[in-house]
Parts: sequence; C-alpha cells; structure tokens
Amino acid sequence: MIIRSARLILVTDCTILLCSVVTSLVGARALGPAGRGDLLVITLWPLVIALLAELGLPNAHRYWMAKEPERVSRLFSNAVIYTLVAGAAGIGVAVLIVPHLVAERSPSVMLLMRIYMINIPAVIFLDLMRGLLEGTRRFGWAGAARLIFFGVQALGFAGLWLAGHLTVANAAFTMIVSQTSSMLLALIAVKHQLKPRWQPCWTEFKNSMHYGLRDYAGGVADFTTLRLDQMMLGGMASSAAIGLYVVAVRLSEVTTFVAGALADALMPEVAGSRAQDQAETLLGRTLRLTLYANLLILIPLWLAAPLILRVLFGNSFVPATGAFRWLLVAAVVWSASAIVISGLQGFGYPGLSTIARFLSAAVTAPALLILIPRMGIQGAAIASLIGYSVMLVAAVVGLVQRRQLGFWRYLRPQRHDIPIARLRALATLRWASARGIES
Repeated sequence: MIIRSARLILVTDCTILLCSVVTSLVGARALGPAGRGDLLVITLWPLVIALLAELGLPNAHRYWMAKEPERVSRLFSNAVIYTLVAGAAGIGVAVLIVPHLVAERSPSVMLLMRIYMINIPAVIFLDLMRGLLEGTRRFGWAGAARLIFFGVQALGFAGLWLAGHLTVANAAFTMIVSQTSSMLLALIAVKHQLKPRWQPCWTEFKNSMHYGLRDYAGGVADFTTLRLDQMMLGGMASSAAIGLYVVAVRLSEVTTFVAGALADALMPEVAGSRAQDQAETLLGRTLRLTLYANLLILIPLWLAAPLILRVLFGNSFVPATGAFRWLLVAAVVWSASAIVISGLQGFGYPGLSTIARFLSAAVTAPALLILIPRMGIQGAAIASLIGYSVMLVAAVVGLVQRRQLGFWRYLRPQRHDIPIARLRALATLRWASARGIES
C-alpha cells in the first residue's frame, strides 16, 4: 500500500516538477537574481504566518482521519471556523510585524508584500483540507490540489513572459490566483470524496489541539530549519544574493521529492497498522530505500553543479555553485530525517518528533548568525546541513529508545529490501526530477 501511495505522490511531484521548470526558468531569466530575491521576500512570510497560525492541526487531522475516518464531519466543520478566525488574525499580525523583519526594500516591494498577506487564510485552509484527504489516503486528490497551484503559476508566468509583462508585481498576483485555485480544489475534493456534514464540535477541536500542539513546536522548528536561512538572508543580504540562494535551494529540494512522497505515504500507513512488527519493518525499509536513492545521485549532481546552473539559468547564477553543493548534501540528510519523523508521528510520538526538530532549529539559528556574515550564502547552506544533521540524530535516537530496537535494525541493508527496490520506475522518476527545480 505504501509503495502505491508513494508512487502516486511521486508522479504528482514529478508533474509539479515540469510546471516548476517553466516557472523557475522563466522567472529567473526574466527577473534576474535581484528580482527573484524580491519575489521571495514578498511570498515567503505568508507561509511562515500560516504555519504559526495552524497550531499543528493539519497533522492532527491527518492522524485522526487515518485512525478514525468517521470524525470527518466534525473535523471539516471545525476547519472552516478555524480558518476564518486564524486567517483574519494572521493577516492583521503580519501586516503590522513583517515589514519590520525584512531589510530595506523599495516601496513597491513593501506594498506587494502587504497585499500578498491575503494568501494566509488560503494556505491554512488548504493545509487543513489536505490533512483530511491524506489521512484517508486520497493522495490523488491531495496531489491535484497541490498540482493546480504550480500549473496555474506556470501558465501565468509563461503567458506573461511571452507577452513581455512578467514583472515582480505580476508574478506575485499570479501566485495569489494560484493559491486560491489550489484551496478551492481541495475544498471540492473533500466535499466530493468525504461528504462531510456541518457538525462543529468543541470536544473534537480540543482533541485535535491535544495532538496538534504536541507536534506544533516540532512543525515550527522544522519549518524554521528549512526556511530560517532565507528569512535571515531577507533581513541581512541584498536581493541579488537572496536570488542566487533561492535558486540553489530550489534545485537541491528537487532531490527530496522521493523522500517527501514516501514520508507523506508512511505516516497514515504506520498509524493505521494493527501489527506493530509490520509497521517497524515498513519504516526500516522505507528509510533504507530513501538513503539508497539519494546517495546514488549525489555525486553526479555535485560534479555537474556549475554546468547545471549555467545551462538552466545563465552565467549570472553560477556564483550559487558552492551553496548548491552544500545544499545537495543537506538534502540527503533531510530526506532521511523526514522518514524517521514521519515514523515517529505514525507511532503516536509527536512529542519526540518535536524534540528532534526543535533541537535542529536551536542549532541552525546560531549557526546562521555566525556563518552568514563570514561566508554569505555558502555559510547559510552549511548551517542548514548542520541543523538537518542534528534533527536526524535526535529523531533516530528517540525512535530507537522508544521502540526498544537496535540502531542497525533500521539502517543495516537486508535482503528483503529488494522487493521494494525493484520498483525501478521510482528510480527513473527520481533521476528525472534531479534535472529540474521547484518554484
């Protein structure tokens, strides 16, 4: 079941990849490093505010839908109410605070940043609906909701570029339309597939919060580890430097597609498994398969890094080579961490996953403060690698201690890995994904 689900997620991710190739290449060439950096400053913070406002509820929805699908009406109704309240509060807080957290930008960029905050409720509601869909293994519908965001964005960017009107402002408005489309499709999918009734329930909300808050700090810490480098660069670096770094990040993140697909599929499988030994075996195999796939492509991508940047984006982006190489290594470590974290959540240990991600963020923040002034974007990449490594070690230690199994039980290659590894289609798609980027 997990391979079928992971394959469906991966196919969606690779389709998203094709859209992202169009978006990223057109955007980078039309806007240049400085324009690409301004666009990141505009679009990053709504994601941050939405994550803070979600309080871990999307993962709670995913967990409880996997365990008890009959909760759907109560969870859906609570999600609608929560989005209205938290979304409005998020916009208000963001408009007041975020402009003080970025370095000095042009008035037009600052205005666009405020306008873009309208996306916060859409992001919250989309994540909550995806939690309902993924918890019931409707990965096709959940993937379609993600896909439409990148599809609309790719078509919009390409059309504007061909018409000679692709500017930072038009790119930002296109992404607002894309986010709205994604949210609406997720709502339609939930109504069509799960058929929830209007049934708000305060007891259900408290129950969801109990799980969500245990995972919340970890989710925030995880996002901090993933995006704190870009947030800090937004306050410390020029738009051109940010533009170089974000291209390196997007390229390296392509190598995490398989891990992300497997992690998304793994959590509900582990949570819904009635045989704990089977769940243990599934987690170990998934972790090893992820490591095999990532290590196979690391060396060729490392060697070809400057060529990839030159061919895809032009000579102006070649200075991102050093950061790109460090981020490739960081992506391998993150991929393994994602699998272990997903396993912990599926076993019902969100607190342990929170500790691992919190430790990672606690190490990443001072590392960025030390390395960015000294090494620029390459220092930011090294700090990310350090943070991911701490997260992986802490998550594995927590898993081994709680499950009372030996460390090598999870990492030692075994003969029965082969039936999973035989899915060469995954490896083929994996290699193809390394040749593009996610917008």
